[in-house]
Amino acid sequence: MKPIKFGKLTIGGSKTVIIAEIADSHNGSMATAKKLVREAKKAGADVAKFQLHLVGKNEVDGKNEMIPGSIQMWDGPLYKILQRNLFTVAMHKEIKRYCEQVGIEYLCTPFCETAVDVLNNQVKVKAFKTGSGELDNLPQHRRLAKISAKGGKPVIVSTGMSTWQEVADTVRVYKEEGALKNVVLTNCTSEYPPNDYSRANLGLIPKLQREFGVWVGQSDHTMDNYTAYAAVALCAKVIEKHFTLSRKQKGPDHFIALEPHMMKELVDGIRKIEVGLGDKKIITKEEQIVRDWAFHTATTRCPVKKGEPFTLENLIERRPRTMKIRGKKVEGIPSKFLDKRYDKKLLGKKAKRNLPKDTMLTWADVV
Repeated sequence: MKPIKFGKLTIGGSKTVIIAEIADSHNGSMATAKKLVREAKKAGADVAKFQLHLVGKNEVDGKNEMIPGSIQMWDGPLYKILQRNLFTVAMHKEIKRYCEQVGIEYLCTPFCETAVDVLNNQVKVKAFKTGSGELDNLPQHRRLAKISAKGGKPVIVSTGMSTWQEVADTVRVYKEEGALKNVVLTNCTSEYPPNDYSRANLGLIPKLQREFGVWVGQSDHTMDNYTAYAAVALCAKVIEKHFTLSRKQKGPDHFIALEPHMMKELVDGIRKIEVGLGDKKIITKEEQIVRDWAFHTATTRCPVKKGEPFTLENLIERRPRTMKIRGKKVEGIPSKFLDKRYDKKLLGKKAKRNLPKDTMLTWADVV
């Protein structure tokens, strides 16, 4: 798979793209939204993500509405919440410009086909992010796929509360439209929060990548950062966490969102994990210092006379591995040469000189 360009960012490179999901945590206030953007940037996040809600016939009109009472962070029907926290298209344009000014990528989630067109044509986003609730909205995904195929814009697709077949159906839409190379799937558990960590199903990250041949990330709703860290270790290329100024605020998302200091901890932890994911087995300069005294050497357990054969009776393995001879560091014979796999190179050979007890052997001592 080739890396995907998203503005100044790269999805699929060595650096994980970290998304601060602001969503509606601005509470409808531009001043709050701008402060959230600044705090996200300060914490080290790469992306500030918002949501475009077209309240009315396009998305939700308040009829047949249920209060999602099982989710403690909600404080009323969705329709009223969205009206109260509404961010207009003009406000999205303004906050996008502000993100560019601050130096963080703007991202937004559409919740209907009309919102897709608004973001593409009016707000002029560089990428799209879809929520899990839109996973099986194939008409909307086909609209996104066509835009992506034409303009190369990435589409990050959350896969919470869905079946494997539903994910496969959505992926197929992008494949049919020639946009699969621009797709990023995010593993997600749409619980707020998922208190049982077994529901995180982080093993899906490599499985989704193998099955569909796309980059995969983690859209995470847990109250802490542990599963996000683990996701990075499993090669997640995108991490998304909700972001707020305070968990004590009322309204959607605040309760499970990271506060600025927590986002900073997330970013710091991920960056440390990234640099620790190398796969080359080498001896570092610092390790060599430890190796010099920690590794064992073939050593005489009793005096050995010149011409006497070396045996397991007169040799033993002991530390250190190196010694100084006439001011120079010299490596002793590794203790592995006392094992049957290598012992023919040492055992049975003869001492070149008289060797006192506790002498660390070098190959110069062997005939």
